[in-house]
Parts: sequence; structure tokens; C-alpha cells
Amino acid sequence: MVVEERSELHDLLIRIDERVKSIQEDIAGINRDRRCHTHTEKIRSLERAVWGTVTVVAGVTARAFYEAFR
Repeated sequence: MVVEERSELHDLLIRIDERVKSIQEDIAGINRDRRCHTHTEKIRSLERAVWGTVTVVAGVTARAFYEAFR
């Protein structure tokens, strides 16, 4: 390898290392945001609303079948 090539590869590796560290910091920030208490509470509320809706739809469907076959 020529000295210039080694220098270019060294510079490239430094840039790659900096970029990887930046990505790791971004991921750590995203993970911290996901653990936010308000987001967790909003997700729980949405889950309850969805399961409540599913339960109501299943009940209405069951009653419709019951009335149809009665």
C-alpha cells in the first residue's frame, strides 16, 4: 500500500467511526424518548380503547348471530 492510500483509509475509518458514534447517540436518544412516562400512558390509553372497541364489536356480532339463528 502506498502511504497516500493508507492516509486515505485512515481518514475514511475516522469518518466512519464518527458516524457510527453519532448513530449510537441518536439511537440512545430515541430509546430515552420511548421510555417517557407520558408516552407510556398514552399508549396504555390507546390499548384500552382498542381492546374496548374489539370487545364491543365482538359482543354486537355475537348478538347479531344469536338473533339471526333464534
